[in-house]
Amino acid sequence: MVQKRAAIYCRVSTVDQSCERQQRDLEVFAGRAGYTVVAAFHENASGADNARPERRKVLELARRREIQAILVTELSRWGRSTSDLVDTLDTLHAQGISVIAQTGSASTWRRPAAS
Repeated sequence: MVQKRAAIYCRVSTVDQSCERQQRDLEVFAGRAGYTVVAAFHENASGADNARPERRKVLELARRREIQAILVTELSRWGRSTSDLVDTLDTLHAQGISVIAQTGSASTWRRPAAS
């Protein structure tokens, strides 16, 4: 059985907030979904800011195909701008990387090619 690897991405908007709850919830979620968490990234930044260093690190893991999924509590943690969200999800989808939101039942994934 191929081990599924995922990165956790947590983002808060203000300095008085913490990513701890998001990470804890996503670790439980990952375990239930059969993912091994290989990295967790925390960001304190506005979701409207597309130049987030920790998010770029996650995208680099995806580009190198070191993960099969990115886990977020909700899609708004990944991005607030609709155009950025669509662009990054399309790019990740083309690379075969799933973005899975724990809440809201939203996820994107690449359907395996037919054999």
